[in-house]
Amino acid sequence: MFDNIQPIDLVAQRRRRRLISFAVFCVLMAGYLYYQFKNFPEERRVSQFFGALQHQEYQKAYELWQPAPSYTFKDFNQDWGPNGLEWPVNQFHITGSTERGSGVIVRVQINSKENVALWVEKKNKSLGFPP
Repeated sequence: MFDNIQPIDLVAQRRRRRLISFAVFCVLMAGYLYYQFKNFPEERRVSQFFGALQHQEYQKAYELWQPAPSYTFKDFNQDWGPNGLEWPVNQFHITGSTERGSGVIVRVQINSKENVALWVEKKNKSLGFPP
């Protein structure tokens, strides 16, 4: 009566459990990495912008800003230049980012005290102030 029943293969069961555990781990890790790095290109753009300000390369920072024609270099210099609101940029740290519609809001701590939020448009990586 029990001649057709095969013995339980413990090695195969253990291998199956490990494979399932590994697959679940990979899915969870992929989700975590996506969440952590989904705004990486926009954060990198802001980092390049503040790096240019830190090295006093205002023309490069202005080009990274990709302003509208109405926002001239003179206006940019008043906001971010040597006599600007956040001058001098000695150090900066990106504290986080939030995706909103067609762009990303990137929060930056300047000189260990000031918090500034910048808008980065996803399609062309232009910078601006959040709406």
